Amino acid sequence: MRNDTNRKMGIKRFAPAIPGFFTFGNLVCGFFALLHTMGPKPENAAWFIFLGAFLDLLDGKLARLTRGATRIGIQLDSLADFMTFGVAPVALMHSVGLFTLRDWKLAVGILYLFASAFRLARFNVSAKLEGANHFYGLPTPCAAIAVAGGILFIKKVWPPVYGTGALGSVAVLAWLMVSNVRYPKWFPKTDLSKGVKSLLIIPLFIVILALILFPVYTIYPLIVIYIIVGLIRELIYTLSRRTARTLESEDNDEILSG
Repeated sequence: MRNDTNRKMGIKRFAPAIPGFFTFGNLVCGFFALLHTMGPKPENAAWFIFLGAFLDLLDGKLARLTRGATRIGIQLDSLADFMTFGVAPVALMHSVGLFTLRDWKLAVGILYLFASAFRLARFNVSAKLEGANHFYGLPTPCAAIAVAGGILFIKKVWPPVYGTGALGSVAVLAWLMVSNVRYPKWFPKTDLSKGVKSLLIIPLFIVILALILFPVYTIYPLIVIYIIVGLIRELIYTLSRRTARTLESEDNDEILSG
């Protein structure tokens, strides 16, 4: 009996170290991404940003499963996220020529940097207010994946010419991070019937296979779809809420006039 108790106590003691290991891995990915932005092939930094996002996803899931989330762990996670999804993407933009240190375009990079820092700080102070199935504002890993995936996609599909359109996209990402647009979480808790679940297996398998075999052609389109779906959902929600308010006010007017 004592052995079982001691074993459980040992597991609880080392529980915070499990997600912390993935947090440290995310931080290392951000460091290597920065190193690659200073090398001959800066676009390789994108792969470390992708890996950091994957580790960050596992970090959050393991913290909830093991109940190993701590205050210092939350702060370390934000610091790692800022390195990998805030600083590294801006360094990557600069290294591929999206902006230089001597023109006005640098302001877009600074705007993205500020937005990612603000998004992480806001999440830390309001994490308990986040919805069960959604985030408020575009998560920083998603914005970083959009930047890194877009750079790889553009280089593969057509000549890497970065103009006003690319800068506009970065500015939109910065705005989405600090906005209140609700984005669905990757694995929302939804009750689905067995039939629906079985139908989702095949598309999910195809997506995973495409991510493994053709990541350059798959990651960027998927994250763009995710961003657009969030905007459409928010627009529908806003319009439906305004319609409900209008109908409610009309009902109240009829009651008062009657």
